[in-house]
Amino acid sequence: MSDDMILHFTSNSSNQSDQSSKIAKLEARLVGKASSAVASQPQVQAQLNSWSAPARFGGTQDSRPESLVDSDDSDDDSGGAFLIQANTQKRRKVEENSGTTVVEHVEGGNISGNVHQAAADAKQKTIETMDSTKAAADINKRKQGRGRASSASGRGRGHRVTDQARNQMFSPSNGQVENSNQKDGFSKEQLGHDSQSSTEVSNHDEATSLRVKVATLGEELKKLREEASDYRNKCEQLEKELKDFKDYEQQMKPKRMKVISDLLISVSKAERQEARMKVRQDSLRLGNVGVIRAGTVISEAWEDGQALKDLNTQLRSLLETKEAIERQRKSLKKRQSDKGDLAEAEGGVQEEDLLIQDEIYKSRLASIKREEEAVMRERDRYELEKGRLIREMKRIRDEDGSRFNNFQILNHHYALLNLLGKGGFSEVYKAFDLVEHRYVACKLHGLNAQWSEDKKQSYIRHAIREYNIHKTLVHHHIVRLWDIFEIDQNTFCTVLEYCSGKDLDAVLKATPMLPEREARIIIVQIFQGLVYLNKRSQKIIHYDLKPGNVLFDDFGVAKVTDFGLSKIVEDDVGSQGMELTSQGAGTYWYLPPECFELNKTPLISSKVDVWSAGILLYQMLFGRRPFGHDQTQERILREDTIIKARKVEFPARPSVSNEAKDFIRRCLTYNQAERPDVLTIAQDPYLNYTKK
Repeated sequence: MSDDMILHFTSNSSNQSDQSSKIAKLEARLVGKASSAVASQPQVQAQLNSWSAPARFGGTQDSRPESLVDSDDSDDDSGGAFLIQANTQKRRKVEENSGTTVVEHVEGGNISGNVHQAAADAKQKTIETMDSTKAAADINKRKQGRGRASSASGRGRGHRVTDQARNQMFSPSNGQVENSNQKDGFSKEQLGHDSQSSTEVSNHDEATSLRVKVATLGEELKKLREEASDYRNKCEQLEKELKDFKDYEQQMKPKRMKVISDLLISVSKAERQEARMKVRQDSLRLGNVGVIRAGTVISEAWEDGQALKDLNTQLRSLLETKEAIERQRKSLKKRQSDKGDLAEAEGGVQEEDLLIQDEIYKSRLASIKREEEAVMRERDRYELEKGRLIREMKRIRDEDGSRFNNFQILNHHYALLNLLGKGGFSEVYKAFDLVEHRYVACKLHGLNAQWSEDKKQSYIRHAIREYNIHKTLVHHHIVRLWDIFEIDQNTFCTVLEYCSGKDLDAVLKATPMLPEREARIIIVQIFQGLVYLNKRSQKIIHYDLKPGNVLFDDFGVAKVTDFGLSKIVEDDVGSQGMELTSQGAGTYWYLPPECFELNKTPLISSKVDVWSAGILLYQMLFGRRPFGHDQTQERILREDTIIKARKVEFPARPSVSNEAKDFIRRCLTYNQAERPDVLTIAQDPYLNYTKK
């Protein structure tokens, strides 16, 4: 095998003559040293082994003798840069020409054995280098270009190592150069291996770090999936519980509504009994309605109760006493005018006694006057109570005659309780919303069965129109409209916000004159509701503003209600207003003069509500209406009372601020064109509260 390698190396040589000359020089040098070489053959063999071993294993050049180093240098200086290339055939030719047996013996014995050993070692090293290079190439195969370069350089280094090993086999004297080349080759190979090892270490560390991160993220993902699964299970459980709860609610809803309605009905029955008992007690004290028969005519008349009878008796007694004292005073004055006659008749009565007697009469008359005022105040209080009693008796009578007095539940939604009042064609019941759990007022509109179909349809259109106006109004000074539904063919219901307080009409009947402070805050709240009606895209004229249409809740908040006569101002209406198509409707004491014009169709605007608000404020302050207070509506219409009301007069009592009087004058301006509208008068200082 070594001979084949030698033949292969020699066949690659391009200049055989130069190689032959070099061999000749080396042999000539060896001839001169033949004796020493022969004598010290064992030492030469050991020295060659010592030289070849470092060359094979990458040893340093310091272990070689200095003489050989110098000879190598001289050879290199003479042009022998390339070490001796071993060629057995040429060497034999040279031996035949020179006839040198000693050199042949040395080459055949020592050098040939070393060459074979070096060739075997180089072959093994080449195989190991190629294996390591191949392994490194496989490891770095995925890196960008780095693997290819490393593998290529590895293979290059492997070939160089093989060449150096082969050269060393044939030139033991030039071992220093071969060993130096081997050192450079192996150093580069070692650097390549170190660089590759550091790259592998860094890649391994990076891969380890990434594996740790992936493992950590995997653990977190696992935890998140477990949490998501827990949440999903909880959501499913909650959904199931919610479904069960809703099912339970649906099952319990009828029972709950039944329990609530039963409790409300029990309370309402107790309230009804209490109201009737109170009416009976008050009837004994204040009076009752009696039936008077006059022939075939039966009429009702009020009969005063015992308390009012006692007050009337006491008042008549005081009047009689007062008249008697007045007569005595007149008689005493007559006697004072005729002193002579008086002195003769009474036996010398002195003038001083007459004066004392007159003073006694005056004192008694003053006392009677105080008693009379106290009795009058008491009687007025009883009159107020009597008025409330009469209204309560009427309400009870209407409630007893209503077909909805048996605590019905309307539309499976509203439990009717007690009657609040009755109008011309409607009844208003206090009710409870079983769904929203709040008190409401149910206004039941009944159509007379004897009406014609045209009249019924007209009434229905009127009610639907009111509903369409009212349902869009949402303001804290306007009563809300919650719902509307049909009960039967001749009855339907509108559900309104319930105001537990009185209306302004009941307040004024109980206290005819309110303090200005209270009256002012009420009118301010009314105007806030009117301003809301006039700031909408479609302005609304209430047209029926009166004390009965102003309600109060538990906290005293005033709310405007009843939009049955309201007018929607269309967009194409001019500044003069819209035509009044329902002339004759409304409450005459609170309507302005333009509503009573008969020679032409009146034009109305929000100034109608301004006039009505001025009448309300006047009535709250002075206890009476400014125009036609004691007149009926028929008389007002017949005598043109409102049309003649060109100027408002204020009584001396009670005392009212000038600001209030000026505000009332502005509201009650006779000329419609000069009267301010709602938005204009809302800027009046009297309606604005500023912090002082």
